[in-house]
Amino acid sequence: MKKVAKMARKSEQDKREQLPLGNVRRFALRMRGGSPMGFKSPPETPEHEENDEADVRGQSDSHDRDVWLAQVVESCGDAIIGATLDGVIVSWNRSAARIFGYTEEEAVGCPLSLVLPSLHGSDLVHLIEHVATDRRSSPGETLCLRKDGREVSVLMSISPIRSPEGRIAGVSAIARETLGAAGEAAELRRANEELARIVRSLEQRTREMNLVQQLSTLLQTCLTAEEAHPVLEQSLAKLFPAGSGALFERNSSVNLLEASIKWGESRLAEAVFEPEECWALRRGHVHRVADPSTPLLCPHLSRVAPASSICAPLVASGETLGVLSVQGSSYELSQPKEAQERILAARQQLAETVAGHIALALANLKLRESLRAQSIRDVVTGLFNRRYLDETLPREIHRASRDERNLGIIMCDLDSFKAFNDTYGHAAGDSLLKAFGDLVGKVVRAGDIACRYGGDEFVLILMDASLETAKRRAELLEREFRRIVIQQGDMFLNPGSMSLGVSAYPAHGDAAAALLRVADEALYRAKAAGGNRVVPGQDPE
Repeated sequence: MKKVAKMARKSEQDKREQLPLGNVRRFALRMRGGSPMGFKSPPETPEHEENDEADVRGQSDSHDRDVWLAQVVESCGDAIIGATLDGVIVSWNRSAARIFGYTEEEAVGCPLSLVLPSLHGSDLVHLIEHVATDRRSSPGETLCLRKDGREVSVLMSISPIRSPEGRIAGVSAIARETLGAAGEAAELRRANEELARIVRSLEQRTREMNLVQQLSTLLQTCLTAEEAHPVLEQSLAKLFPAGSGALFERNSSVNLLEASIKWGESRLAEAVFEPEECWALRRGHVHRVADPSTPLLCPHLSRVAPASSICAPLVASGETLGVLSVQGSSYELSQPKEAQERILAARQQLAETVAGHIALALANLKLRESLRAQSIRDVVTGLFNRRYLDETLPREIHRASRDERNLGIIMCDLDSFKAFNDTYGHAAGDSLLKAFGDLVGKVVRAGDIACRYGGDEFVLILMDASLETAKRRAELLEREFRRIVIQQGDMFLNPGSMSLGVSAYPAHGDAAAALLRVADEALYRAKAAGGNRVVPGQDPE
């Protein structure tokens, strides 16, 4: 570490002319109003006392120049250090404090070896003696020591300082921080690491955007929310692999949020919660929690593993459909704060994007299901309508033929519905139709299909049911119907009786029109016989 000594030897070869003592101007190193070298101004003489107003202005201009020079030294980007001939620091500017870590109060009065540990003993004396012969050392790179113990590479030159009388009273060292070979390598390594991090971030972002695009495309092809759930579960697990999460959908009938999808190892504990238990739903926008111990953690996440969390509401067309909750891994809490913030910010941006796509898809599916229900459902009874019957019956006959199964058809008619409606009014008639729709939903099996054929006539399609089985089901329906009681105001009304005709595939044909005709003919025979009975279709001749 004797590079500064080499600087002195090099300067022996680059001798310059000494400055004429008569032309040397007074050097002002006033730092906070003092002279760090302890220089004294020339003594006042009687001649000076007799100066006129022009002399006073000259002194004022000189003082201003001194102040300006001191400010230039203080604001210089290079470290400027003044030292006596015995190597004691007497001045120290802001840049010196920045480069070496010592404040002015800590540095002034200490030897130059404070920051130049290689300059001690005879080396320091030799260098100062060399500079004292009115020679300036050529700039050279050397390693200095900071207050925190780290080495810093600087480009340093040392020059003599003259007093107002012209004698060399000290030396000045000007140092500019450089990277050095080790510093350049470290800086290059940091730049490469940062570039690699940026590349990884861009690759991750590209991967995420591709997954989001795939998710959006798949959601657009789904016909129902039930079809969308497996797609969402698979995609969300890929988009947020580091932690856990859940998709909560709003059940408007009970005003609760229910978990329709969960992924990850910890699995969010709460499957159902009220809207007030989520800050995101209260505030109407994303709620992010970096520290799980904060009081602002959503109550519905209070019993999960401690980790950061993000709740993004699912809002479409002004309607809140649910909330997407994403939780990070507990390992992330051990990372530096800067890394945690970077991870959380990226996850929040992704969660907001995904929540927007999911909300739009669910809103479209909800609208599609609503429109389809309106097109195939009867408003009063809630059963399927005639249009759905015409679409479904041929398809079910084809399936029964392919699978070699039976298919039962029941056609129903309310015997006294017109009289009931005329006597008690349309509201009571609608109540009776709705009560019959509820009864059918309880009697038929989940796979069977019940349709309102028109007016007070209904058709039931019974899957995998023979003629005899369909007849027994019709008799059960007829018995249960007679037990219905309709409340209209303060009155309790009996709906009367009903007639039913039964047909079956393949006993009565292999076409929808043929099966319906046979069942309809059986129904009219039942009504002609007085109603309140079940009549099976006649065998074809």
